[in-house]
Amino acid sequence: MGSESISDESYGTTMADGPPITATLAVEPPPEADCVVVSATDDVDIQDHNLTFSRSTGNGDLEDGTCNTKVVEEEEGVFSDRYVRSDVASGCFCLVFHEVDCVPSIERVQGNRIVISVLLPDRETLRELVSRLREGGSSVDVYGITQSNVEGTESIVMDVTDITDKQREALMVAVEEGYYDTPRNADLEVLADRLDISKSAVSQRLKSIESKLIHKLVDHWSID
Repeated sequence: MGSESISDESYGTTMADGPPITATLAVEPPPEADCVVVSATDDVDIQDHNLTFSRSTGNGDLEDGTCNTKVVEEEEGVFSDRYVRSDVASGCFCLVFHEVDCVPSIERVQGNRIVISVLLPDRETLRELVSRLREGGSSVDVYGITQSNVEGTESIVMDVTDITDKQREALMVAVEEGYYDTPRNADLEVLADRLDISKSAVSQRLKSIESKLIHKLVDHWSID
């Protein structure tokens, strides 16, 4: 599924406010921000990310903060965890999320872009969030918006931009070989031979995709 760029004008006039929403954004911080998440990683999964603050300025601003990120990297079929930690600078785009009282969940780094999922109370907050990010010099695309409608039926946009090419290839081969059939017509050894990688690498790639898709569904249902 490709990304969908939504301008301030388009979603500002056509989206009606309603129940809470989950938005997936692709944010490219301005070069001068020197974002440690972008500079320290390249096309990797983000396992965990959080900001911590030791004190505030007293007027609502935050300072003395620390950015903590755990990334999962793959090299030649071997997966490893790495922690990235830095001080929060005044120009950090993550601060914008806290200014509008919502918490970002960084899912993936794609080159200079960071794919972020965020739970918002309404679409007006989304408009304000995107506006503030752009005012700070960030490039922002809206990849997907999920919301339950008032009749109780569901509408969901499944964002798959955080699935890597290697993971997608593994999933396609698994489906072709009947790995997900009942009864199962292929095992990890068959998939490993097709992909010319180890069984553990195949297993990790499939588990990563399954985890992402399952969490997206659960996150969607949890805000109904």
